[in-house]
Amino acid sequence: MRSTRRALPACLLAVLLGGCEGRITGNTPSAAPPDAVREPPFTCRADAVAPELPLRRLSHTQYLQSLRDLVTVLAPQDAQAVLADVNQQLSSLPDDGRAGPDPAYGGLRRLDQSIYQRSVEGSYEVATAVGKSIVKTTARLTAAAGTCATDPSTANDSRCLEDFIRNFGRRVLRRPLSDEDVTFYRQVAGATLEREDYQDLITVLLSAPRFLYFLEESPEGAPSGASKLDAFALAARLSFHFWQTIPDEALLDAAASGALLTEEGYRAQVERLFADPRTQTSLDEFFGDWLNPEYLEELDANVGNAAFDAFRGGFTPTPQTRQNMLAEVQLMGRHYAHDTESSFVDFFTSRRSFAQTDDVASLYGVPVWTTGEPPLFPQPEREGLLTRALLLSTGSASTRPIMKGVFARKALLCDTIPPPPGDAMTIAMGVATSGLGARAKAEAISQARVDCSGCHRALINPLGFVTEGFDALGRFRASEKVYDKTSGALVGEEALNLSAVPLVTLDDVRVASGAAELNRFMLESEKPQACFARRYFRFTFGRQEDAALDGCTLTSLHEMLVHGDDLSSVLREMVLRPAFSNKTFQP
Repeated sequence: MRSTRRALPACLLAVLLGGCEGRITGNTPSAAPPDAVREPPFTCRADAVAPELPLRRLSHTQYLQSLRDLVTVLAPQDAQAVLADVNQQLSSLPDDGRAGPDPAYGGLRRLDQSIYQRSVEGSYEVATAVGKSIVKTTARLTAAAGTCATDPSTANDSRCLEDFIRNFGRRVLRRPLSDEDVTFYRQVAGATLEREDYQDLITVLLSAPRFLYFLEESPEGAPSGASKLDAFALAARLSFHFWQTIPDEALLDAAASGALLTEEGYRAQVERLFADPRTQTSLDEFFGDWLNPEYLEELDANVGNAAFDAFRGGFTPTPQTRQNMLAEVQLMGRHYAHDTESSFVDFFTSRRSFAQTDDVASLYGVPVWTTGEPPLFPQPEREGLLTRALLLSTGSASTRPIMKGVFARKALLCDTIPPPPGDAMTIAMGVATSGLGARAKAEAISQARVDCSGCHRALINPLGFVTEGFDALGRFRASEKVYDKTSGALVGEEALNLSAVPLVTLDDVRVASGAAELNRFMLESEKPQACFARRYFRFTFGRQEDAALDGCTLTSLHEMLVHGDDLSSVLREMVLRPAFSNKTFQP
């Protein structure tokens, strides 16, 4: 086969070969056949020992979910009323921010391990409020601790209190309490028990480090290095990974009996937890964090702007439209990763709508999806992640090929791009683009600085150009209408040019003329599969991967994704890998 070579700037080659997180193969650009042999992105070293996991705190979501379940343990018939009593304290807790190598493009909230003073103070205030609410009525205290806590007899008070410490403490601390633990917590109460002693106990237990953090200690007698977690620490890892909350009784019982430490018992619990609908909430967080473009503002912000009003026509975005677009992508993730036996390719190239609201469904031109098979998009040109309304919308009258290109390069391929100069926005605003279509506008802005044009021409803009067949609300279009910014008057209508060289890898200079071809080029490169493996690893462990020390886990996931295994099997494989059930302990 005769190769087609195209020269690239030396500075760009340096960026591609040395600055990309996802490996870009080849030393010179050439037309790459679909069956080209590519260097694997990860290397598995059997003797590698994964880095020690840091002491992690519960994420904001995990804390809220756990508190909800613990309140239900205390007051099964009155949980909603108790949660309403503490709503003010809960609402004041700071949420997690997306963190990681590039928080704005695929960052995950689980990676945010910042400790805020408000978190420390707030969790104590929540614990105090829960305790007060439980002892507020005799019925609630009786449900929480038994009739012995509210009857007139004092003879059974001590035993009643100790039973409460063991039973509730087992759920809060996620392991059985020793006699020493019971003695420690027993000191919270006075010699003569009063209702407020239970309030104080609840406060102390819900403020304990063992509740707020993942305290995974070295098993007794275990050598330094990688050791298998004890059964209760493993149960907590499983539950918080799949359900974002504390282990249930069945999982704790499996840990107590030792069944969880057997291969058969462990696999049985993995299957049970994954099949539970609560896993969908965890997947919502993963897909939502990964695919939510933080740069996208609320879509109703420009309603009333002349150009935007003329552009949107009969469609009026609401304050919920952006969230509805995000929900559609999350439902898409649920469908392919949990509810059906589907491959990564099925997910990445999907032509089905998962819109469950009128606004997003109308943009796609499909009926609202409720049950059954999700509807197909009417246009074959709309294929895959890149053509979802969430990733196409801008909240303005014009598309933004540059932003779309950056998102595709960073979030879907895991490549890095040098940051723009500090005055990039000022430069862009100074370029005369009035009356230009989005592609011409992006090209004019990109050429304004010679130190920016290389990356824009090769790495960024082409990935955005191929989806210009959709407008700034994600609607399919046959041409581009350009509006005057001030009056909203139509000043021109341009033919669309969707052709570009996306340069997915350095050796691939094929021209893509739409999303379907770009999807094919990406999947042939195996970079989206590697990127997905990286993202899910970070979500699972709450830390950035080490390509060398974590290579075996990443290789296993990547090979399954490329091979076409069910996406749900890939997700379960993560917790079946030794890295999930082991921890590296320092001497």
